[in-house]
Amino acid sequence: MSLIGGLVIAGWGMMRRLDPKGNQKSIQIKNLEKYDFDSLRQGRANTSVRPYKLEILGRIKEIETRRKLTHSGGQEYDFETRQIRFLSNGRWITGMINYHPEKSSLSKVIIMVRGYAEAAGYYSGSGTWRVADELADAGYATISIDFLGYGGSEGESTDVLEARFEKVVSLLDLIETVKTLPWVDKDKIGIWAHSNGGQIVLSALEVTGENYPTVLWAPMTQKFPESVLSTIDDDSPVRGEIESFLKFYDARRYAFENYLEWIEAPILILQGTADEWCEVDWQQALVDKLGGLGKTAEMVVYPGADHNLNGPPAGGWGEGVERTKRWYNSRVN
Repeated sequence: MSLIGGLVIAGWGMMRRLDPKGNQKSIQIKNLEKYDFDSLRQGRANTSVRPYKLEILGRIKEIETRRKLTHSGGQEYDFETRQIRFLSNGRWITGMINYHPEKSSLSKVIIMVRGYAEAAGYYSGSGTWRVADELADAGYATISIDFLGYGGSEGESTDVLEARFEKVVSLLDLIETVKTLPWVDKDKIGIWAHSNGGQIVLSALEVTGENYPTVLWAPMTQKFPESVLSTIDDDSPVRGEIESFLKFYDARRYAFENYLEWIEAPILILQGTADEWCEVDWQQALVDKLGGLGKTAEMVVYPGADHNLNGPPAGGWGEGVERTKRWYNSRVN
């Protein structure tokens, strides 16, 4: 399986126009510069003028069905689960919310970011709902993002690299949207992510420079563009797209590992040793570098656990959930 598979390749972030002198050639025009870290950070200064909007929609039947299968006894929760949609750069993106509508006080919120998913068969909340249920049951509101091209969202870019880069923008817009909700305690927002979502979140933390306590499960922390190249087949057309990208852009300006000094949020990483996609050594290198920069970062390793923290009966997913809740309880307060 490719963590990038399923994306349509249509160029690589360049536009072509005819030479005005009539020569039979194309002029390459860069249009991915707006996604480099310096540009994204500068662009955040103008977020106050954006029209942020979030709508709560209907029930998510796929989640309800999976809950019944997971909890054979028909576990009841005191929170509501609904599909949502919010605006990002004029396009609607869907997601899932767990919230407590009868709660009289402001809510603490965990924003949740999934990892790779195939678009076929995808449903809102896929990849996050099980952990979201546990956090909502512990009193948090949770908001999961689908991203463009998934769930009921509008379409993503047909350019494979722009589709990757615009996910950071979508998450940044969701964070700002959540902060406008009248029932949210704006000083008590945390972030959870899994796999590829981890790199998206690290990028967002760098761009914002805000203190959003963050838990990452098996995050993709291999350097860019190696993080893409290592997860695709040798004959994938994505390799050609990246080669073209590297000819016209400075990849260092799009690589999260070069902007770690901008992070101001504490980070907890949970990583299994039997993970076929992400390695303990990558996470340790990240934690060490953050520590060297004076940041707060720690890692917990689960022997025998896989990419989803499933593993030996004595550890893994359940313990990871409990540790995640304890960690948020000590920092999102």
